Amino acid sequence: MNEKRLIHPIYTSIWTIQHIRNGKVIWSDVGKNSLVQQGEEQILETYFRAGVSFTPTQFYVRLCNETLLITSTLTSISTEPSGFGYAPQLLERSTVGFPTKELIGGVQRLTSKVISFTAVGGQIGPVNVAYLSTTSDNTGALIAFRTLSMARTILSADTMTLQFRVQLS
Repeated sequence: MNEKRLIHPIYTSIWTIQHIRNGKVIWSDVGKNSLVQQGEEQILETYFRAGVSFTPTQFYVRLCNETLLITSTLTSISTEPSGFGYAPQLLERSTVGFPTKELIGGVQRLTSKVISFTAVGGQIGPVNVAYLSTTSDNTGALIAFRTLSMARTILSADTMTLQFRVQLS
């Protein structure tokens, strides 16, 4: 498989990420994420083979500061922040986590809830990647990631928000 193939030809997910300070958006980034090999396997095993060991009960949105590839796994990520209010954020595998379902141009699309990371008493980062996993630790699977257009440091009282839309096209 070609390591350079980052955007999947059928799975499309657009992530909107904002850095907010004092109630104002100081930086915004919108773009496609990359579905990794573990993510492809999860989708195929869950839907077509009823792979019980692959069916996630929930998802987590997490941050790190490194270069991820389509062959990356959770165990290969070593720069996830810790402290100062950072924690992997739960994204429920339900209508709570994905509250909006719509038909756009004949294609079904789900939109996630807004996920927030707020720094408390210190800074989170720098971070340059947001990623979707099946666990809050490294025992699960890495599904997808979005490399930010630039590294961000979330200062105390700042918030970084993320929301994404996913569709098969």
